[in-house]
Amino acid sequence: MAGNGAITGRCCLVLNRLKIITVILFVGLVIGSTTFGRELHNAPTKLPVNTKMMTNFLKSLIIPGWGQWSNGNKVRAVAYLAAEVASIYGYQENYSTGKDGERDFKNFANEHWYYGRWSPNNDGETACGNNLRTHQMPTLTDIYGNDIYDDLGFLIPLKDHHFYENISKYPEFVCGWDDIADQWSEDEKIYTPNKLTYIKMRTLSNDHYRNAQVAGTLIMINHLVSAFDAALGTDITSFETTNFTGKFYINPMNAVNGIRLEVKF
Repeated sequence: MAGNGAITGRCCLVLNRLKIITVILFVGLVIGSTTFGRELHNAPTKLPVNTKMMTNFLKSLIIPGWGQWSNGNKVRAVAYLAAEVASIYGYQENYSTGKDGERDFKNFANEHWYYGRWSPNNDGETACGNNLRTHQMPTLTDIYGNDIYDDLGFLIPLKDHHFYENISKYPEFVCGWDDIADQWSEDEKIYTPNKLTYIKMRTLSNDHYRNAQVAGTLIMINHLVSAFDAALGTDITSFETTNFTGKFYINPMNAVNGIRLEVKF
């Protein structure tokens, strides 16, 4: 199960990636012809590009449906905008719920799992018997490397996302739960009532984070699809202007140079 810290980071990066892709697409549409200067041997289908086409592309890239509305495609505009609102709502709702759930399961773990119970000798050696040791339990130190102790004189574990993951997954940490006397084995795993409750809380929080990530990806896709749809749906009967001409080349038979743009100012 991936750590919540990693999931949170991916969710926060989704919209930043959208901004980067927006810039890349715009620059690519304007200067893409410099990369592919020569005509293809097999003449591709040609679609003219004008300033209105570029404008509608950028409009819908910024706000999905804006370019469609300018084209007069009101139904499509409303559909893209509705998809945008729904995706943003889904992202915010799931991310907020996941964040609340993360706070709750961490508080639950802090209340019911204790280092002094896990290592009564205060030396990092577990009291869990012969359970296989596959992961360590780092503890806090000060800036000089000296150990930090709690009010009862026990070491304080470093409570990062690895800590909260490990105590839910690995048998060597089960004896840190305060209801270890009620433990049982199932499918070669050791549980206690509180550990099982914690696993369910953490899983639910992670599920909401993943749903937020999916919603963020849909936001990005909606922007891109709406932008190209707005550009291709533009009335291009007026192709050349006094200061701008362009051609959009499409050759589905060529995997390398299948799409390219020529813009002349």
